[in-house]
Amino acid sequence: MTAMGRGIGESTIVEALPDAVVVAGAAVTTLGDTAFVFVLLLAAYWVLPERVATEPRRTAATVIAIVTGTLAVLTLLKVGFGLPRPPAAATPAVAPDWLPTLFEPWFAETTADDGFGFPSGHATGGAATYLGLAVALDRLGTARRRIAAGAIVAAAVAISRVVIEVHYVVDIVAGAALGTGLLVGGVVLARGRNDGANRSAAVAGWLTAVLYGSASGRRTLDPTRPFIAAAVAALLGVAVAIRAGDPGSVVDASAAVGTALGGAAGWRLCDGSEPPVWAPVGLAAAAVAGPLWILSLAGAVPPIVGACLAFVAAAIILSAPRLSARVDHRRGASSSYSDSP
Repeated sequence: MTAMGRGIGESTIVEALPDAVVVAGAAVTTLGDTAFVFVLLLAAYWVLPERVATEPRRTAATVIAIVTGTLAVLTLLKVGFGLPRPPAAATPAVAPDWLPTLFEPWFAETTADDGFGFPSGHATGGAATYLGLAVALDRLGTARRRIAAGAIVAAAVAISRVVIEVHYVVDIVAGAALGTGLLVGGVVLARGRNDGANRSAAVAGWLTAVLYGSASGRRTLDPTRPFIAAAVAALLGVAVAIRAGDPGSVVDASAAVGTALGGAAGWRLCDGSEPPVWAPVGLAAAAVAGPLWILSLAGAVPPIVGACLAFVAAAIILSAPRLSARVDHRRGASSSYSDSP
């Protein structure tokens, strides 16, 4: 597959689009940025109440594990295929005159990208993230409407990548299919084996529950297995990136290894029954974990150090509900003691 062979003439159509559509595409594409996705999933993991999701902590942790694995697989495939982006991705789009000067740096950064182009990371991660959240919010509306909403957001993110000319259509189609497949595979992995049931029956039972809102066949999810699978995929990504001589991908894959293993370790401290995270605990955890995770991806430290930083960051994030529950319990006990005669 060559760069020329991937194009189907979409560049001609995109170049004729009004400036407003391109600016809108740049805005929508941020919904698939790695930082935005993980902040969104972190918020879901910490604050989702039981009125909108069954076992919100356990379900959201599973989606985090799957998306972590998705990013690991992306590094592996992008480096493995080694296919370039469209030529227009090398330079930022020209900002329209009506765009405020304040937003011009953002527009320039968003409409240019480097690295390999196949499959689209935004399309892959968007499908896994937004369809995953649609599955997680199983007490909010009907299953069909949730899946439709998730698919619309994921499709908008994917299409935006073509609109701002950093991907070909085939890149986003492959990415959307890959993200959906990894989501299904990750959920099946998190569900494990049913007594006497085979994998195909597990997939059929889950899809029935998702599409028709049935509670039958539903089993408690275990995020540990998807986290471990993500770590394995990321380790393969490190090996492929080293062999290809791609330092940036080595950094990304190493951070994914640490994130996956740290997520598994942090989750083992929880049991899934924790209430939403108390705000002060969440702020403290984010203040420590956020800079560590950003540093792990910045390439400013050796990859092995970055993996360790990502491990600590993910462990803090995933264990925060248990820490919050303990702090809240002690606060309650202290309040009861002070109120006693």
